[in-house]
Amino acid sequence: MWQNRKLDVITVSNVALASTNPAKKTKLVVIIARSHPGESPTSFIAQGFIDFLVSTHAMMGALRDHVMIKIIPMMNPDGVFLGNYRCSLMGYDLNRHWNQVSPWSHPTLHAIKNFLLEMDASKTLELDMVIDMHAHSSLMGTFIYGNSYDDVYR
Repeated sequence: MWQNRKLDVITVSNVALASTNPAKKTKLVVIIARSHPGESPTSFIAQGFIDFLVSTHAMMGALRDHVMIKIIPMMNPDGVFLGNYRCSLMGYDLNRHWNQVSPWSHPTLHAIKNFLLEMDASKTLELDMVIDMHAHSSLMGTFIYGNSYDDVYR
């Protein structure tokens, strides 16, 4: 990273990767927040999500027993630190460069894309969902982009 800020990844799960059944992969959900520095509400949403995931709620216990969740709470730490609204240190809107990632121009995006490709190629994990959380700085509510499949029952 350009300014040596960490790109944190938080893993929440009770699933052991050394499964007794190698034919059954562990489901993996990846959540990304704060790609746009000005969307500060996503930090609160991510924190609330993490708090609920690690809570003693029975539903969360069951989820942790069956799914591995990896959370990247701040995709653009340089842009957030610098007070940018939509761009990184180098002036790029990271959500507009997934198809042409440069390790020099978009180091955090490059790291995340490689991480996702590695997770997708895993022999023990099945990358089931990637959620990219966004919010508007002056409107109520939030919106989430996620992947979709032709087979809704996948």
